[in-house]
Order: sequence, then structure tokens, then C-alpha cells
Amino acid sequence: MEPRARVGKNRGQQNFADQDLQHFLFAHGDTPNSLETTKRVLDELLTDFITELCFEAHRSAQLSGRQKIKPDDIKFACRKNPEYLGKINETFNKKTQIEEARKLLDQNDDKITKSNVKALEEPLGDADDDDLDSRMATGRSTVAGKMI
Repeated sequence: MEPRARVGKNRGQQNFADQDLQHFLFAHGDTPNSLETTKRVLDELLTDFITELCFEAHRSAQLSGRQKIKPDDIKFACRKNPEYLGKINETFNKKTQIEEARKLLDQNDDKITKSNVKALEEPLGDADDDDLDSRMATGRSTVAGKMI
């Protein structure tokens, strides 16, 4: 079925929020308050573009014998437009960099669990108490040889 035939049921309705379209238009040089017709046209263009891209990617997936669309199908659908393909590759490269950085940074590193607390406990001896008692006996506490 042709992509535009399916989209016909949503004609007249906006698929994207007004605020999102306004931010997009402003980011690309439009006035802070865009006309409603401008937002409606942009919404229709974006919807048609995404629908056609997804249908083309779906055809690629079907030819490969799959039901689900993979990122490679979207790359294949954009193969004739180097600008789209370059932006898609850039996005995927950035995604892999972020995933690698997350693997390097262990987010649970600073959390202490009960098992880790027991492993960190060390037995204190009498010598540990003597050092503290000698500093307090003078009535003044010292830090690194300086009186406070």
C-alpha cells in the first residue's frame, strides 16, 4: 500500500506538538511566534517524510525476510541521500561513544552496600586509641602539627 494512502486518515490533525514545531522553526531562523499555517505545513511535511522513510525501511526489512525494522534498514533507505546518511551515521557513532563512556563509568561505584561495609571494617587495636588520647590530653586538638 502506498504510504500516502495510509496517512490520509490523519489529515487535518497535527502529529507534533505546537511547542515542538515552534522551537524547531525558531532554531532554524523563523520568528519567535510562527504563523499557524507555517506550523501546519511543517507538521505535514515532517509526517510525510517520516512515514515514507519508514515504509521504505520496511520494504528493505521485508526483502531481508524480517518483520521488524533495524537501523541498517533506515540507513539503506537513506543511501541515495548522502546528507541524511551522514547525519544518521553521526548519530549512531555518538550513541556508541555514549554507551562506551557509560561502561567506563560505573555508576554504582560510590554506593556502599552492607556487604561492602563489612569488608571495609578493620579491627582497631589499643595503639589506635593512644594516639587520640595523647592529642586530647593537652586540652587542644592538633591537625597536622598545627594547633587549632
